[in-house]
Amino acid sequence: MHFVAQAIVGALGFAASSLVGRVLLALGLSYVTYSGFDVGFQWLLDQIKTNMSGMPVDVVAFLAWLWVDKAISMIFSAMSVALTLKMAGGTNITKLVMK
Repeated sequence: MHFVAQAIVGALGFAASSLVGRVLLALGLSYVTYSGFDVGFQWLLDQIKTNMSGMPVDVVAFLAWLWVDKAISMIFSAMSVALTLKMAGGTNITKLVMK
């Protein structure tokens, strides 16, 4: 009976270490991907702000009256949330880890 208990504990230990490794790999890849997209989103947002600051004052005032700046922020927020939800689903990471 002692041998069976050791075998079960050994199998559970191997499964747990494998599971922990997979989870850490998935989290690491998710973080790197999200950080890369965050840098890209921030660069694009900075480019939009830079180009808008070069416009005439009347055009900028009209765009502010139309709340274009808020709409752009909402679009980027929605893209960030969509990316986060897709990364949380982890379909690509699961395929990568299962190989």
